[in-house]
Amino acid sequence: MKCILIFFTVFYSLAAFSQDERRFFFGVNVGVKFANKNYAMRYNGIYPSSDGIGHLENTLLQQNNYNTIYQMLGDNTFQVPYDAYPQNIRYTPGLLTGVTMGYKLSPNLQLGIDADFSKLKVKSFYTIEVLDASNTTSQEQFQTGQLYAEESRFNGRLNFDYVSTDEKINYVIGLSGIFSSWRVDEHIAIFKDFKMPLHSVHNVNNNFSTRTSGSGFGYGINLGLEYRANDKIVCQLMYQPYFQRTEYYLTKQAIESLGSDYIKSKFRLEHDITLRILWK
Repeated sequence: MKCILIFFTVFYSLAAFSQDERRFFFGVNVGVKFANKNYAMRYNGIYPSSDGIGHLENTLLQQNNYNTIYQMLGDNTFQVPYDAYPQNIRYTPGLLTGVTMGYKLSPNLQLGIDADFSKLKVKSFYTIEVLDASNTTSQEQFQTGQLYAEESRFNGRLNFDYVSTDEKINYVIGLSGIFSSWRVDEHIAIFKDFKMPLHSVHNVNNNFSTRTSGSGFGYGINLGLEYRANDKIVCQLMYQPYFQRTEYYLTKQAIESLGSDYIKSKFRLEHDITLRILWK
């Protein structure tokens, strides 16, 4: 954040002293990120822990957690069935905020850099099978718990845009190259308000993978409309679809256990809807 503020100061100074029709511009971004659901699969708990079983199962069966759930079930034992793990798991849309700065190459062409941050959340469910000795029927008994995760994202975007002129509302079209990074902030399993961490920033052995952060790259297009509010302020409403290839792999042992195609490292489509407010 300090680096961004320094860049802002430099660009503002250049803009203030520029004698060439304010070629330098800067502003803020706010919007919504729609992340690819394939990357959310890392949070369903199926990845194997050090003993080879799913990390969710390993966590639920840890002695302290098992005893607590056992008591919550009325002193009934339980097991984690093979289909306990959610398969249609996805991110909720995340708030995107950031800053932008750039340079007008001509009245119609501009080169800019966006630095955007977002927080993504995952909310889903898992099931356990209750082994109730008093149950005299053959009907299986299941109860559900919750899975919750938070993930931080950063996208650095280099934009090359064409902006039409001479109208109150103009169109924007361009290309972008992207650098991205991510970090797991929280990943927990919940059963009746009892929280069990599946990820810990303090204990590596408590993580379902040594890879709890990573980076990637991508490319996309910029489509939008520009509205000049006054002589200094411009608003650009942008739709920015992009393909991103990000390292979400876990340990080598996890990849070998699940198969290399479980979360295949390839370009996947994501979407940003962004409002840029520019001093331009």
